[in-house]
Amino acid sequence: MLLFKSPEDLQKLATNNPAYPIIKNLVQRLIIDFEKEGYSYDPEAHGFITLIEEADKGRVLTEIWDDWTLVDIPWEGISIVDGFFQAVFLANNEFGIVFIIPDAPWVDGKLREVIEDHLDP
Repeated sequence: MLLFKSPEDLQKLATNNPAYPIIKNLVQRLIIDFEKEGYSYDPEAHGFITLIEEADKGRVLTEIWDDWTLVDIPWEGISIVDGFFQAVFLANNEFGIVFIIPDAPWVDGKLREVIEDHLDP
């Protein structure tokens, strides 16, 4: 799992990674543009973006929670863009996390079911 809480965090991801343009766009819209509007962005108060990798499929997401896996998250909604699921978790009116999940063969079983149950038509 890669977390993106600042524009500098984009350096964690190779520019030729298929997820790069999606995450770069989200960083622009959710962090950079937010600050350009005069707001102070705080990832712990406002949320962040995360890229899910195959190793994250069934594990507890300890970087975020003590006991939730991807199938435990009460998703607000999920859409698919350019071969990636964009899944949104909203804790409240201020804090949200956007999960970027590849539409890959390893996204199967219960995880695939949960995604499809929340997928926007």
